Amino acid sequence: MKKGCFFTSVVLFTLVVGVVVYFVKYNKDYLKEFSKTRVLEMANDELDKKLSEVKFTVYRDSLKNQLKKFIIINGKEQFDTAMARMQVVIAETQYLIKDKIVDSVDYNNFKKQLAGYERSKKN
Repeated sequence: MKKGCFFTSVVLFTLVVGVVVYFVKYNKDYLKEFSKTRVLEMANDELDKKLSEVKFTVYRDSLKNQLKKFIIINGKEQFDTAMARMQVVIAETQYLIKDKIVDSVDYNNFKKQLAGYERSKKN
């Protein structure tokens, strides 16, 4: 490698590292919000795929609708709160669809769990 090429690559690498450090240090809220929307979209897509493998029932479609509403509402929360809630809901959903059928008891329990995340309505 020539001296000029090595020197140029060292300078460019240093500049790139500096820009990344600056961006992370001063704009981490932007990165969190950007990644939150992407993670929620990916979670929604993955849950739709998993639910499509479940036997068709009215409760399966209702579960899909409840999950979509939850993801929309969860998207308005802070990053850390949204990710913690999403992790719990995904684990519960995986447990429900393990037997490849969603019945009324499963759906009602899941609906109660999601209701626990909603804010109380003001008078």
